[in-house]
Amino acid sequence: MATPTGATAASPGISTEAAAITVAAAAFGYLVTVHRERIQRAFAAFAGRRKIRRLVADADAAAADDTFLVSALHVHPVKSLRSVSVMSTSVGPLGLDGDRCLMVVKASPSSAYSDPNKPTHRFVTQRQVASLATIKTSLPTTFDDGSDKTIIRLSVELDGSKKSIHVDVSESLLTKCPMRYRAGLWDDTVEVVDVGDEAAQFVRNVIAQDSDRTARQLYGDVRVVSFIPGVTHRELDARYLPPAAFTWTGGVPRTTLNDGFPVLVACEASLEELNRRLAERGKDPIPMSRFRPKIVIKGSKPFEEDTWKSILIRDGKGGKGTVLHIVKGCPRCKQSCTDQLTGERSEEPLETMAAFRALGTSKEDVYFAQNTVPHGDGGVVSVGDDVIVLERGEPVWVPFWGKDTVQAE
Repeated sequence: MATPTGATAASPGISTEAAAITVAAAAFGYLVTVHRERIQRAFAAFAGRRKIRRLVADADAAAADDTFLVSALHVHPVKSLRSVSVMSTSVGPLGLDGDRCLMVVKASPSSAYSDPNKPTHRFVTQRQVASLATIKTSLPTTFDDGSDKTIIRLSVELDGSKKSIHVDVSESLLTKCPMRYRAGLWDDTVEVVDVGDEAAQFVRNVIAQDSDRTARQLYGDVRVVSFIPGVTHRELDARYLPPAAFTWTGGVPRTTLNDGFPVLVACEASLEELNRRLAERGKDPIPMSRFRPKIVIKGSKPFEEDTWKSILIRDGKGGKGTVLHIVKGCPRCKQSCTDQLTGERSEEPLETMAAFRALGTSKEDVYFAQNTVPHGDGGVVSVGDDVIVLERGEPVWVPFWGKDTVQAE
């Protein structure tokens, strides 16, 4: 009897069961070869997560020496626009709830549209247009009238009068909207959706009054885009992630429209030290908003956070809490020299920081605050929560220039 096409005939003397085992072993070997790196990460993640569980279980002992407090929380609904201060927020795998939902972009040269591998648009921040700092935002707000409509409010004062609009970011609208772009965000390209002419014109009106002529000329035709739920995800840079930060299956965590990592943590003591040095130079102090952190911590020593590797944030009742993995220092650019109320630029704090925070390859390579990644599913973080340092280690500094740059937006 002929063997059907595609079937494997058992050799004489070999049972059907043995043949099946041979085929299964060959298939397993192939999968191991193809997915070796992910399998290795999965095993490492299992061991890393067990370690974190032990550290959390022993957190009460660690709290005796290394406990600080959350003093402020900031959500940035629109990338590079003004933040919203909150008393409590959910922290999920992608970051803070409602953070970096929208982004300003500029169209790329028309040739990019014909190449599916090139971005059709490029992200725009305060680095290029300082006046973006003057636009206020609201958290995404969902109507309770049964419509499930969700809006983000943008507002600004122009020509002596207050102006505002509501941007519809309802998931049902975003997932169905056909006006999609490939937006370049540093070295990544993400799929985003245009949220309409009204939002674009609102931002353009602000840019039209920017004090920088170059900004007015180059960015007068921007659009406003949204991430697409379930679609717009970017893998984090696995080189900087500890084993416990990977998923149970060895997958790389993701983020949405953040520069590089989901949660930026800064400490009050470090800002106080910077302001002390500014005062010595006869310069005015600066607020924490210059660095656009999401979680601010008080009670530590200046720049002690450089050596943190994982922290536990929980309420005083000793609940489960939220673990953050500290992955790398945050290099600073001229955005930290931008007043977050007026959009005015200055030379500080970069000049002063160059004298004591140039930790990379050049004097321009200065650092403030730490990029972090939520552990597992995250949790709820509130102002006043305890912050317990679970692990310490050597700081990680990545050169300011080049593709590895990850700043605060």
